[in-house]
Amino acid sequence: MEEELAKHLKQLAEQFHGLPPVKCRQLAFEYSEKNNIPVPANWTKTQCAGEDWFGSFLARRHLFVRTPEATSLGRATAFNTTTVGEFFENLAVVMDRHTFPPHMIYNVDETGVFTVQKPQQVVTEKGKKQVGSVTSAERGELVTVVCAVNAAGNATPPMFIFPRVKFKDCFMIGAPPGAKGTSTRTGWMNEDTWAEFLDHLIKHTNCTPDHPMLLILDNLKAHISLKAVEIAKSNGIILLTLPPHTSHRMQPLDVTVYGPFKTQYSRALDGWMRSNPGKTVSIYQIAGLVNEAFMSAVTPRNITSGFRSTGIFPYNRDIFPDKAFTPSMVSDRPNPELQPATADDPDGPPPADDLDGPPPADDPPAADNSLADANPSTAHGPHGCASPADSDVTRVPSQPGYVSPREILPLPKCPPRTQTKRKRVKTAILTDTPEKQAIEKAYKERQKKLAGKKQNSKEKGKPKKKATKKKIIVNSSEESDVPVPIDNVSDEESSEDERSDPGNTDLSVGDFVIVNFATKLRSVRYIGMVKKVEDDEILAQFLRRIQGNTKEWERPTFAIKENDVAHVPKSDVVKKLPQPKRPGGTTRREQLLIFPCNLQGWNVE
Repeated sequence: MEEELAKHLKQLAEQFHGLPPVKCRQLAFEYSEKNNIPVPANWTKTQCAGEDWFGSFLARRHLFVRTPEATSLGRATAFNTTTVGEFFENLAVVMDRHTFPPHMIYNVDETGVFTVQKPQQVVTEKGKKQVGSVTSAERGELVTVVCAVNAAGNATPPMFIFPRVKFKDCFMIGAPPGAKGTSTRTGWMNEDTWAEFLDHLIKHTNCTPDHPMLLILDNLKAHISLKAVEIAKSNGIILLTLPPHTSHRMQPLDVTVYGPFKTQYSRALDGWMRSNPGKTVSIYQIAGLVNEAFMSAVTPRNITSGFRSTGIFPYNRDIFPDKAFTPSMVSDRPNPELQPATADDPDGPPPADDLDGPPPADDPPAADNSLADANPSTAHGPHGCASPADSDVTRVPSQPGYVSPREILPLPKCPPRTQTKRKRVKTAILTDTPEKQAIEKAYKERQKKLAGKKQNSKEKGKPKKKATKKKIIVNSSEESDVPVPIDNVSDEESSEDERSDPGNTDLSVGDFVIVNFATKLRSVRYIGMVKKVEDDEILAQFLRRIQGNTKEWERPTFAIKENDVAHVPKSDVVKKLPQPKRPGGTTRREQLLIFPCNLQGWNVE
């Protein structure tokens, strides 16, 4: 039973769904409880196996507690036999078509280097909980390094992409001989910089249509551009893309080169910090530090090992064992487009079975054939939970009623696949005519869509009027200190009002007018009293709408705010209003103004 439990834990770990120690102890307790195995009292009290037993169990079954490496769901499920097989089929096609020598089989990829290093281990006092190490900054700047290597073990000079708008020659001080430098706003690869790198690669490889070169790369959006494909095809470069989310296992640079490169770069950066105490690393030192790491890590041994371990050269499509595809078994489901219709559901796919395939015809319906692998001796026996009658009988794998760990905690399995309209991205030979035509079609559709958006924006948008700067001096009073616009209006409505009102040119001191103020996002209108009239502008003192309960007045009520004065052009005067009425009475009421008109009549909603 321990052997079967250990086997189940190994299967979970191989599928990247391993259990932590506490969950393993809980599973062991439930496993023993389901099979009526006597356990110590402290197991029952804590509902899990004891720590002493767990430690001995690990030693007996050659198990160990490890910290797993975070792996995205996309990488875990995308590396499967189907996608890997498609890549090797395309690789075989281009190899048979052109018979590339090893020095013309290239792999290219980008990696990022920062101005902040990852601290290495240091020697310090035993038992000290917190140990520090000086770094250049909290968060450094990213510089992209693009490398290309071939199956013969050679590498072309790298290209640097600096996070600057304008490139300076001083960025490349100490760079590897023949290296190229450029810059983008973010420091990342884009379509233009990728085209520059292709020109750089063509210069160093001397590839031509008569002497072609195979370039293996990932599915970065910048790589799959019409401009890049046209450059590659005209210069004899055959572009072969890897399946999405598989570069960690199938790209030579990622497998054997960039790991040592990052380690050597971190050491070089740490050495620079120790040799220059009190100074920080900037992008001006990146090229020299990369040169040290490049010479130490990008070696023929590492490069050829990467091509060999990925099966690219020498060609070996069976390089990956079956266990390498175990994590993808979680999402290994029938494709509804390829499955025949069933009698009960002619339109839908058949129900998904577990990993071991459909149950044999001679198995009973209630049997769980998932136990066939876990215990072959019980593959055709009845498996189920304990019944009340035999609850006091200890069950073992060779007896009926036994409950396996896989029944208690089944292997993870995705639900049945659903059809979506999303196009599946897969490995492809980009320079082949069908793929190039598809890229060209997608490019034209994007350009057409972009042109349509620009045309719509030109038709809908008009040049915005320059906003009138109105200085507002806020004083504390019983009225609202916040400017309250009558309503928000569009620039089009404002211009129509100005053209339809002949009174905005016949103004005199003491008149009340509606003034339009245009901002970047909207236009608002305020009421102002004319204080002075000049040739093209007026000096207006603005009013504030009274906030609060104004039910005692039928019309919107305003009050003049002192020191709220601004010069406005006459073109911003929308309407001239009739003279308002004053309620009279108390001193506060004498300051109020009530307009004897409906403000909605002047297109103020």
